Amino acid sequence: FILVTAAFTAYAFVPSALSAHLLAIFSRNGIDPATVILIGALFGPAQVAARVTELTLGGNVHPLTVARLSVTLLVAAFALLALLGISAPLAAAFALMFGAANGLITIARGSLPLALFGAEGYGRTIGRISGPWLVMQSAAPLIMAIVAEYTSDGGALAFAAAFAVVALACFAAIRRPKPAA
Repeated sequence: FILVTAAFTAYAFVPSALSAHLLAIFSRNGIDPATVILIGALFGPAQVAARVTELTLGGNVHPLTVARLSVTLLVAAFALLALLGISAPLAAAFALMFGAANGLITIARGSLPLALFGAEGYGRTIGRISGPWLVMQSAAPLIMAIVAEYTSDGGALAFAAAFAVVALACFAAIRRPKPAA
């Protein structure tokens, strides 16, 4: 339970922080405003496309696999920017990967606790997981602003990426229960 809560809470930092700061970071790194807006518009369709893909192709995929894939995609998106820099095409790729990851994690957030802990007490379990998630969501934009102010845009992106890496490590450490014989 602690690993699941830690994973979702660490992940929660990323979309909350980036939703408040990512487009400004892209703009400050030389991408013109119209292109930044277009890049920002890619996020939502990428979420939907990932959810539709999971719905149509992921019928037998365990929610833990979906969570791991989601956060791996997010870590890869951060690595793309870190290794190749910020340009309009790379920012667009980042937005698509980030949106897809966010779409998939939304599915995992509802289905993984059910798969791991069962239906009994599901509402209470989701509530216990959601408390820290919501606290992180509310604090993330302010924390990201402080980090960006005192380091740099690259430092802020690295800081957000660290939360994605922590989430991935937590998801990787979770073991699926053995199927009932």
